[in-house]
Amino acid sequence: ELQARLAQGRSGPSRAAPGPRALEPQLSPHSDTAEVRAWLQTKGFSAQTVEALGVLTGAQLFTLQKEELRAVSPEEGARVYSQVTVQRALLEDKEEVSELEAVMEKQKKKVEGDLETEV
Repeated sequence: ELQARLAQGRSGPSRAAPGPRALEPQLSPHSDTAEVRAWLQTKGFSAQTVEALGVLTGAQLFTLQKEELRAVSPEEGARVYSQVTVQRALLEDKEEVSELEAVMEKQKKKVEGDLETEV
């Protein structure tokens, strides 16, 4: 029985690789109120939290402190703050990658220019 299961496991139906996630709304300082509402809803916040914070722009939401969010939404304020912090970190990572790519491209052009002058 064990050998049969092992054989079936090797040749059995393979699991489908997880597909790309549906595009989730992204939050940034440039987000308008509709994008903030969509982001809050996607993250699973209550209707009260979405209603209270959905009137803010991304820039306004990014400036709020944990205590301010708790004052607006006592049950979910800390979680909103945590999710906003994650978004902020993701945006900072993207900016750093973009800066690194720009520096690398500049260096590549410089090296290519040096090689052309040597030839």
